[in-house]
Amino acid sequence: MVKKMSNKSLLYGFITGSIIGGAIALLSTPKSGNEVQKLLVNNVNNLMSSLSNVKEKTLQLKNQVESVAKDSATTLKTVSSDVKDSINEWKKDVEPTMNDIQKSIQELHETIDQLEREIKRPVS
Repeated sequence: MVKKMSNKSLLYGFITGSIIGGAIALLSTPKSGNEVQKLLVNNVNNLMSSLSNVKEKTLQLKNQVESVAKDSATTLKTVSSDVKDSINEWKKDVEPTMNDIQKSIQELHETIDQLEREIKRPVS
C-alpha cells in the first residue's frame, strides 16, 4: 500500500511539476501566440511520451519480478526436494553403521557387567 502511494505521489509530482514548468515558461517568454501554441503542443507530446515510457518500463519491471518470483519458487522446491532426498539417502547409508555401533555398545555393557560380577565374586 505504501509502495502504491509512493508511486502515485511521484507521478502526481511529475505531472504537477511539468504543468507548473510549462506555465512559467509560457508566462516568462516573449513569444507569439503561434510559437507558444507549438511549444505547448511539443511539451505536452514530450510529457505524454515520457509517461508512456514510464508506464512501459513499470510493466516490464513488474513482469520481470513475477518471472523471477516464479523461477525462485520452482528452484526452491527443487533444492528442497534434493536436500530431502540426500538426507534420506544418507540415513539409509548410515543406518547399518549405527546399528553396528549400538550392537558394539551393548556388547561393551554386557562385558562390563560380566567383569563387575567377576570382581564382586569372592575368591575361594
